[in-house]
Amino acid sequence: MRFFKRNILFYFLAAVVFFFFHLCSKDDISDEFIVNSEIYKVMRDIYLWYEYVPDADISSFETPYELMDYLKYKPLDKWSYVMPKDEYLQYFEEGEMIGHGLLLGTDSSDRIRISFIYTSTEAFKQGIRRGWIVDKINDVVITRDNLGELIGPREIGIRNKFEFINSEGEYITLYLIKEALDITPVLYHEIISGNNKLIGYIVFQDFISAAISEIDNVFTEFKNNNIDELIIDLRYNSGGSVSVAEYLAGWIAGNKYSDRVFVKFLHNNKYPDLDTVINVPYNENGFDLERIFFIGTNSTASASELLINGLEPYMDVILVGNNTHGKPVGMYALPFTNYNYVILPVCFKFTNGNDEGDFYDGLVPDSYSEDDITRDFGDPQEDCLEETLNIMETGAPSVSRKKSTRGAYLLETDRQINKFLRAY
Repeated sequence: MRFFKRNILFYFLAAVVFFFFHLCSKDDISDEFIVNSEIYKVMRDIYLWYEYVPDADISSFETPYELMDYLKYKPLDKWSYVMPKDEYLQYFEEGEMIGHGLLLGTDSSDRIRISFIYTSTEAFKQGIRRGWIVDKINDVVITRDNLGELIGPREIGIRNKFEFINSEGEYITLYLIKEALDITPVLYHEIISGNNKLIGYIVFQDFISAAISEIDNVFTEFKNNNIDELIIDLRYNSGGSVSVAEYLAGWIAGNKYSDRVFVKFLHNNKYPDLDTVINVPYNENGFDLERIFFIGTNSTASASELLINGLEPYMDVILVGNNTHGKPVGMYALPFTNYNYVILPVCFKFTNGNDEGDFYDGLVPDSYSEDDITRDFGDPQEDCLEETLNIMETGAPSVSRKKSTRGAYLLETDRQINKFLRAY
């Protein structure tokens, strides 16, 4: 199956390749059997841990999802999966979603709150912000268990009654209608003034192609204002396009460190010719900063970790928050032409210019801090931002900072797209 060498397009997670399977169905063979057959071939060929793939009677698996779960190398692989092609294209290609555009989580008191909200939504325009408590949906008290049922399917026009408690403790009732949304990857940004410094702060959520123009706008604003420090908040960013991560690296370090190794992709021993090195791209407007601050959590994964790890050899990289997810591997997206499936197997691992990788337990922060979803982004008393500003000023973490045992618990559905598109 040497077709993997053709039409390579690094697109998402740590990288993605588009390959189109031209499969012709037969009257006596089900669609699922054809798809399962191709999954089995892929997993025994280009899959990073192909030698550990078990023998399988593919006719005994009713769905591609069941087969993929059986085949993957469970000691290390938590990520290989199959998903509907239309959902994949809608998010990664079109930068769209259907819903209210809210991510929900629970605070330390188990109250359900807004973790983030896309700025393009009707909900944002009506004033809903991160930190608000969601008390009821359609007159029913919301819990972790009933959220999916209460909020309903991802269909345009579904109307839900929300009862919120805002940051002032006021009860607010709003009716929200699910809509087709343009995803706005930059959730928040500002220039913070403090200690005779200007600090650029950006909350970045989605490594998708739609992010490029937003990155340019925000970083141009930072550049024009001659910021002294930069904070990139990736606390819920679970990955995406490596080309966007590469582009972002160019803004951060591309003036001084262009053409240095940013990331190396290493495949299994069948495909060493696919191994790739990507350098930091030149950006004449890139910052000349000596250090950079990141905020991360267990939800910070893949391309986010690739960005942090990739800059480590060249800058003083300070990470605040919690251990990141721990995904030092990437996947290729393999869509079928005639079937509504995309196969996404782990196909390579990645390292930085110092050959550092294999961080399956996550990247370890310089200072542990809680994701305080009781406060909005930019609140100087929000734990992660407060600690970042403290290190920036004092040069050292606060005493008694320990690894979180609680933190915010994100409420998500079991849909495969929720590995990336986290909002409802």
